[in-house]
Amino acid sequence: MMVEDRLSSLPDELIHKILFCYDMKFAVQTCLLSSRWKLVWTLLPCLYFSSREFRTLHKFAEFVTHVLSHRNHQIEVSSVKLHFYGAANKDFVRKIANYAFSHNVQELTVSSSCSNSRKVYPSCLFRSQSLKHFTMTCNYMQLCTTKTGAPLDFPSLTTLNLSYITLSGDLFSKCVNLKNLTLEWFTIKDVEVFDIITPRLSNLMLIHGRRSITINVNAPRLENLTISNCYFSSLNAPPGLSSLCYTFQLSPCSFVRFSNDQFHSLNEVTICLSDC
Repeated sequence: MMVEDRLSSLPDELIHKILFCYDMKFAVQTCLLSSRWKLVWTLLPCLYFSSREFRTLHKFAEFVTHVLSHRNHQIEVSSVKLHFYGAANKDFVRKIANYAFSHNVQELTVSSSCSNSRKVYPSCLFRSQSLKHFTMTCNYMQLCTTKTGAPLDFPSLTTLNLSYITLSGDLFSKCVNLKNLTLEWFTIKDVEVFDIITPRLSNLMLIHGRRSITINVNAPRLENLTISNCYFSSLNAPPGLSSLCYTFQLSPCSFVRFSNDQFHSLNEVTICLSDC
């Protein structure tokens, strides 16, 4: 009795979405299923690379190089996920970034457990004309202003999520279209006043921020502000804010001071107290 192959009869677009739930190693292995699947992985617009299934980062790098060199280069790359354990080679990360940006990638997610991520990420990773959504999780790598200016140069970026990271200097001024910014498990270094300068920002989330400093939010279009378990001495927000969600622990050092004239337009306020 023959069993109908319903999966192979699905449209390519749906198959691509299913395969993006798995890493590229699994996607490449599907070429063994039948002639129908032989070239499917070469047409994927969404690429997910994870070193979890490889014994060494060297083997992982070889696999990624194989995928990028044999992929159908006429297909644009809409999304890339890169997750690796250990200290990946900077040239390897640069190769992926350059390939993704040259194919007009719009969404990029990078996460690493490397203890010295600062040496892993090349500067080209933080410059793109096409990128709209960027998520980075790393082991407190430091992002800071350099001699050439702000390190994040994403003129098309609308959503930015940074986790487990150290921040310093003017980072966001070149992200002129940024609308959603989330900083989670972050610390501020080398400055007493940290500026968030974003002309179109509408949603800002600050979660588990450390160090007693002043945060200046220069974002005239900011509407929604969420602060959760942050240790700042004070925060200056624009007057047009309509929604504030504030969560803090019952500890004197956890209170964030606000000026009295910041919240003339507030429509909604949520305050949560925690004793742990």
